[in-house]
Amino acid sequence: MNKILAILLVTVTLLAGCTKVSEPQIPATPETIVNTFIQSLSKGDVNTCLSLLADDVVFRQEPSGMQTNGKAPVEAGIQQLTAWHHQYSVVGTLQTEGNKVRLTIRETGDEYKIMGLEYITGDIEAEVYDGKIKAWTVTVNQEDIKKVAELTAGGIGIKFEATARGIKITEFAKNSPLYEAGARPGDLIIAVDGINYSQMREGEIQLRIKGPVGSEVKLTVTHEGAPAPTDIEVTRVNLAQLSY
Repeated sequence: MNKILAILLVTVTLLAGCTKVSEPQIPATPETIVNTFIQSLSKGDVNTCLSLLADDVVFRQEPSGMQTNGKAPVEAGIQQLTAWHHQYSVVGTLQTEGNKVRLTIRETGDEYKIMGLEYITGDIEAEVYDGKIKAWTVTVNQEDIKKVAELTAGGIGIKFEATARGIKITEFAKNSPLYEAGARPGDLIIAVDGINYSQMREGEIQLRIKGPVGSEVKLTVTHEGAPAPTDIEVTRVNLAQLSY
């Protein structure tokens, strides 16, 4: 779920661009511009989101050091955030110094709920020029990063490829708990904890398979030639200690 983890926390910005439609009237001050941008993200108001960003806006993510330049590259990101029902709220008050606005934000989303995390927080510094957000730097709370790492450290030790029906197992790690439970290469995982693959968003099944080390997960597996799928319960192991 590297892609999802990247979106949900440490490898993508908490806030991103949107899809362009018509451009509304722009708020007058840096503080109202930033506040309107955050509110629009929570509402999924893509028109207003994009209108508040400069064409050459720069988004930075700390402590990862990730940087994205320009509105176009971040448009897909906001669509993913919307699909995962992200909501944002300001903690405390916005602080304005010239063209810079600083604030702390709280972010919720479906992926955090799946992991068992209520929300994450981050400190934001935005730079506003000529009525547009020119730069946006997010510094994610270190404790939240640690929590996410702990909540996704466990897994089942497989490599796979996505299909229309589920994920097809292509390889097992040494001492994979799923292999020891009877699964084999070519098997399809079609549900996790009773939730069918067809009901999941892109990357969701990987996120649901992961969890804290030592926790249980129920996988519904289709074996080639078997008359019906089989439910297999396995205990997640530390992914950092597995090798292929």
